[in-house]
Amino acid sequence: MIAAGRHDAILRELELRGSLDITPFADRLHVSTMTLRRDLAELEARRLLVRVHGGAVSLAVDAQRERPADGARQPRRPVATIGMITPSASYYYPEVIRGARDAARELNCRLVLGTTNYSEREELRQAERLIGGGVDALMITPSGVALEGTPLHELLVDAPIPVVVVERSVDERTGGRLESVRSDHAYGAELAVRHLAELGHERIALAARNSATTPWLIDGYDRAMARLGFTEAALHRQLPSPRAGADDSIDALGSFLDECIACGVSAALMLSDVDAVAFTDLAWERGIRVPDDFAVIAYDDEIAALGRVPLTAIAPPKHDLGYAALRLCVDRIRQPDAAGRAVTRTAMLPTLIERESTRIDA
Repeated sequence: MIAAGRHDAILRELELRGSLDITPFADRLHVSTMTLRRDLAELEARRLLVRVHGGAVSLAVDAQRERPADGARQPRRPVATIGMITPSASYYYPEVIRGARDAARELNCRLVLGTTNYSEREELRQAERLIGGGVDALMITPSGVALEGTPLHELLVDAPIPVVVVERSVDERTGGRLESVRSDHAYGAELAVRHLAELGHERIALAARNSATTPWLIDGYDRAMARLGFTEAALHRQLPSPRAGADDSIDALGSFLDECIACGVSAALMLSDVDAVAFTDLAWERGIRVPDDFAVIAYDDEIAALGRVPLTAIAPPKHDLGYAALRLCVDRIRQPDAAGRAVTRTAMLPTLIERESTRIDA
């Protein structure tokens, strides 16, 4: 390892742990204790650490023991560099990114972001680049529904750094020691159905575009409808891909509204906010009042509050996802030896935010 690499490793260790012992740390770097002592002397001369008997301490630790006479403040070096890959930097993911950024600031980490525009080839390329470039951990949201069986899955399972999969599930049989933080979207769908049922609706529909979230929504919707005894009234429809033309999307929403009316449906859960807002506008244009004649719940809560009728929405914990995922990365960096440590796969619960689209004044 060249001197610059050793110096970075030394300073990162001091930021993470506050101190280091020469002999075990020299073994970790595969260098002699004499080489490490020279490195520590050079870094101390640059006022980046303080040597003590048998090792060194960070400036922060030393300041707690005795504040320097001149009161000079040294710039803090990042504890770690965390890579983050998301399918998009617009709609849904900005809040996830903000959560990761806030945690990075608190923990003095550098966050490096890459977006893939839902390209599987690009997410593989970026993951290879970040891992090969020396990030200390990686947070990644794959674009597809299933990660297993892809080249990306193989890369992540074999990665020599901690990897946290964000807003996707990891198969317990093939995920190895991959960890994850995601929203429990099935619970979110159940929450919406229960809310509508409490308002007296029995014929409740689900409409969603094909996305990584959709299978969970269908699972939660079907489960909730069965528990309520509404199975025969269940109706869920897939809307066109986001890549479909605008006219195709509006036509599909109109057809869905026609089907709801024909089947006596009085309420719907819709993914995403954009479709829910457009659907509500179509209903009003046909003289169907929301919520008096038809109740609507949007899933995502990105723009739901801005519709002609502010929409009740299921809000996944987007900020908390990014925040928790980055903190998990740092925890794993601080515990490099994974032996005996349980794999963490966290599901966080969405919340229901009630607005006018389901609220009927008494």
